[in-house]
Amino acid sequence: MSLEQKITSLSEKYFPEVVRLRRTIHEHPELAFEEIKTGVLVAETLEKIGLDVKRGVARTGIVASLKGKKSGKAVALRSDMDALPIQEATGLPFASKNPGKMHACGHDAHTAIGLGAAMILSELRDELNGEVRFLFQPSEERNPGGAPYMIEDGALEGVSKVFGLHVLSQADAGAVGFCAGEMMASADELYITIKGKSGHGARPHHAIDPVIVSAQVILALQTLVSRNLDPFAQGVITIGSIHGGFAPNIIPNEVKLVGTLRAMSKEWREFAHKRVHEIVNGICYSARAEADIHIDLGYPVLVNDEKETMFAESCALQLFGPERVFQAERLMGAEDFAYYLEKVPGTFYRLGIRNEAAGITADIHNDHFTIDESALKAGAAMQAYLAIRALSEL
Repeated sequence: MSLEQKITSLSEKYFPEVVRLRRTIHEHPELAFEEIKTGVLVAETLEKIGLDVKRGVARTGIVASLKGKKSGKAVALRSDMDALPIQEATGLPFASKNPGKMHACGHDAHTAIGLGAAMILSELRDELNGEVRFLFQPSEERNPGGAPYMIEDGALEGVSKVFGLHVLSQADAGAVGFCAGEMMASADELYITIKGKSGHGARPHHAIDPVIVSAQVILALQTLVSRNLDPFAQGVITIGSIHGGFAPNIIPNEVKLVGTLRAMSKEWREFAHKRVHEIVNGICYSARAEADIHIDLGYPVLVNDEKETMFAESCALQLFGPERVFQAERLMGAEDFAYYLEKVPGTFYRLGIRNEAAGITADIHNDHFTIDESALKAGAAMQAYLAIRALSEL
């Protein structure tokens, strides 16, 4: 029996248990750095199949090690565990029992897939040329994310390659997609306070109106992308919140703006930060107003290693065939897997979970989001196959 046949057979064997684990996690979602019960479930599951387990990594994370009979290097597989602050509306029999919390981004699936891959590889231990390191990470959804804390706690020590996946509702269940190079954007948060001078709405000449200045700032910031970014490059700036004033006839002292700035390259990200200060301060100076500007750094640009992406795609072609492999699009969303890729070569790929005939079409971060669970089988098989093949080539 070929390795591909072994992986496929074992993924079928463990599929019911992986589904059970996914549903259990889905039913009991926990937010960032609150993944206590999820972590216990993960740790106990891994200990039962003979892995060395370390708890409390990055507060609520789990790192587990599976070593083959043959010595060698280490490959890491990452799964994130946290849920979102959303009230679930799917009506599923295993819907969230925790009010205001939901696995609306598929991290329950990611965790179950990681456990499934561990089950598969535990039966192929004798064929492992080294160590597979399983990273069950807390807090992907909340900046600064759990990845840098996992790294600080030694999760990547001795690791030569790292692989991760994310479900995708725009692709059919079981399909996998790859994108070499820049795949996901950096995501920084803007906090701008425009300070003027309060006054009567009927005598604006005696005041400095921060509402008018804010309007000019919001419009001018759009030129950051339209007139400062190469038209063939990608970037986004959005002001998502405006707060100022409390009465129709009073000019307020200040207006607060909150937004997001996203870039697909480190160089333009740094340039954009500089231009935000120049644009806002310039407009404020012309209006005799002042500005406080704070840019909260979020996740960096996620850059997939080209060699490892080509390797992963070739693995998918061998395991699933060309009909289930696609070219994944770049996205302006952000993902803290980027921190791992800054330290170790690897790739982050997409796993389709859509089933239009069954009505499974809702996008992530939606209160009706769910998955075609057949994708769990493909995800576990792919992660296990990547690990064993990567170790054989190190």
